[in-house]
Amino acid sequence: MERNGWELTPRVRIEVQDVYEFNYMTNRAEDSFPLKRTKYEKLYLNAANMTMQNTPVENEASVSYDSKTGEVTFDYRFEEDTEITGYMKLRLYVAAESYNDMDLFINVQKLSTTKEFLPITLFGEPHPGVWGKMRVSRRKLDEKLSTDYNPVQAHTCDEKLEPGQIVPVDIEIVPTSRFWHKGQYIRVQISGRYIREDWFEPLIWDTDNHGNHLIYTGGQYESFLQIPVIPPKFQDGDIIIR
Repeated sequence: MERNGWELTPRVRIEVQDVYEFNYMTNRAEDSFPLKRTKYEKLYLNAANMTMQNTPVENEASVSYDSKTGEVTFDYRFEEDTEITGYMKLRLYVAAESYNDMDLFINVQKLSTTKEFLPITLFGEPHPGVWGKMRVSRRKLDEKLSTDYNPVQAHTCDEKLEPGQIVPVDIEIVPTSRFWHKGQYIRVQISGRYIREDWFEPLIWDTDNHGNHLIYTGGQYESFLQIPVIPPKFQDGDIIIR
């Protein structure tokens, strides 16, 4: 065996994306994934004003969209520089207004300080955002594989809905690493179709949607986006080492 020092190589190296082809950090060494210093925080959706906030929403509200052509978005403005690295999950309280099933497609996106879409560039194209998807009748989770930060569907049974029945779903979001500067926004986009505008990927999903979808928030319906926030490795006042 040749001794080349490979055993000293960091177990994890990540690229923290920023915007377009630019990384905030490249090839950063870490000991594990998810990162041990991760702090999971919740951004609560508010259908009354289509925003998110870092405290629970008191009043119940709902919003609807056409399951075949519509979409809704919820935005949150970061008050300080924020790195998100790891697994996000989206908890939603949902209902199909007049049908027994619904397909949900999620994008999590970055917006500028003036709320313009800021994609990353992948294969020369603007990527529409890290994503998740769920057929609500398959919402049951695998108890052994799921964690608090990463829900995994069991796919062992169908649980059809009654029209108007409100149910909670936990949606897995593809893991990511990205940096938001102070004043920039994070957006959750929810739709009944696979939204990939200006993206070369030719996938088409066989959806099972009819009528309107409804999203419920606030009060007993604590819909939220859970994000893995990574604190600096060292901070001394305005001096920050990540």
